[in-house]
Amino acid sequence: MKNNITNFIVIAMAMILMSCGTTRKAATVTPNTPSTTTTAATPIEAVLATLGDWQTMQTGGNISLKSSSNFSSSVQVRMLRDQAIFISLRPMLGIEVGKLLITADSLYAVDKIHKRFIAEKVSLLTAGIPVTVSDVQDIFLGRPFIIGKGTLNQSLQEQVEASNGSNGVTLSPTEHYKGYSYTFSFDKSNRIVTLNIVPQGSTTAAYQVKYNDVKATKAGNIAHSINVNATVEKKKLDLTLTYKNIDWNGNVKIDYGIPNGYSRMSAADLFSLFSN
Repeated sequence: MKNNITNFIVIAMAMILMSCGTTRKAATVTPNTPSTTTTAATPIEAVLATLGDWQTMQTGGNISLKSSSNFSSSVQVRMLRDQAIFISLRPMLGIEVGKLLITADSLYAVDKIHKRFIAEKVSLLTAGIPVTVSDVQDIFLGRPFIIGKGTLNQSLQEQVEASNGSNGVTLSPTEHYKGYSYTFSFDKSNRIVTLNIVPQGSTTAAYQVKYNDVKATKAGNIAHSINVNATVEKKKLDLTLTYKNIDWNGNVKIDYGIPNGYSRMSAADLFSLFSN
């Protein structure tokens, strides 16, 4: 467990980068045409019908990471919608050895083994791109979104175009981003399958999230197994997060505290972790 803090930051960076990538808004935007809007309305409405409302979630599960160092552990995951994502790492006997907290503007990681922590602004990683904690939550849950604007909903329909294929429907925001585009694909039952972020001029995703075990819940269709393939600071990683027994809209405690006597790592220390 000597690399707990590194693994936590890899997870945080992977999930945040998956929602913003290297996407910077281009000067020109390609709008929907009337014919595309008419054709796309039915599949978009079908997807919207699978999205339920929620305010809090908490669950147990497992996380595994394959990168320069590999590990797996049981976890507890808690979320406050649009406010916070909390992950507690508990590899043995339910004892917490580390925790990760992402809020609307901050990133915290605590390594209890070595008594050290990181506390930074999320903008350190997002480089000014308007990614929100809601976007990251949607990635964790398998819900389509538009960067900086939230989960796909009725009011955002005209900002998304849909196309039908033999395996199901794909949804893509009509607002293009410099260098990259992102697409959500769904099966014939409107269950999410993948999120792909693809460089312009390429047919291969630079970042990909694969969703499995999608179940109907009080919050709509939710993926209970998420696999992320990405490159963070030139390091390839394969991350899998699985959930079990999700509890929705109950009382959820988010631990914001930093233990006394812990040493703080700087932003320079944070990025030096990836050169090892």
